[in-house]
Amino acid sequence: MSRPYVSSIAGVGREGRTIQDERLIKKVLAGNQQATRMLIERYKNHVFKVALSVLRDENHAEDVAQETFIKMLDALPSYKGPGFKTWLGRIAFRKAIDEQRKQKRRLENPLDNGFERTFLEDDRVEDRLLYREKIQRVRQGMEQLPENYKDVVRAYYIEEKSYREMAKEFQLAEKTIEMKLYRARKWMKNHWKEEDFS
Repeated sequence: MSRPYVSSIAGVGREGRTIQDERLIKKVLAGNQQATRMLIERYKNHVFKVALSVLRDENHAEDVAQETFIKMLDALPSYKGPGFKTWLGRIAFRKAIDEQRKQKRRLENPLDNGFERTFLEDDRVEDRLLYREKIQRVRQGMEQLPENYKDVVRAYYIEEKSYREMAKEFQLAEKTIEMKLYRARKWMKNHWKEEDFS
């Protein structure tokens, strides 16, 4: 990790930092790329430390930090404030826990590891390329989803979370999660072609 970002926040109290955060967040929501970079720069060390405290591995913590900021940008419109640092820390903590669970599943499920090894050992380049292309199409498809559906679709289908876990994470009723997924499936059925993902 690079040295902590201190130039713009040195000597600034909590209240002053909160005001600066709120200004940056407004600019980020308005599409200001420089404000986005400044916000990430300001909190990258905090996010990394949160992830590292869970994972105890710098490489995995780096990956989780990147995922945290992607999630931050997705979720920022729903941020109500104040307490941005705490809010962002929670996202980093959840992402780190998710990564920890995935690592545990990979260790416990030899079939998954075998699937990955098959691709590596057999050196089936064409198959690997096709697989990557398919994953890329799925990711691009998810990016086309309305903002209202992205988080629940990712949480349910990619992160394999239960309705209860999602309800807790998004602070919504389980029935609301169920309805969002129903509407998301309906949207996908109307806008996606099956062959795009076959």
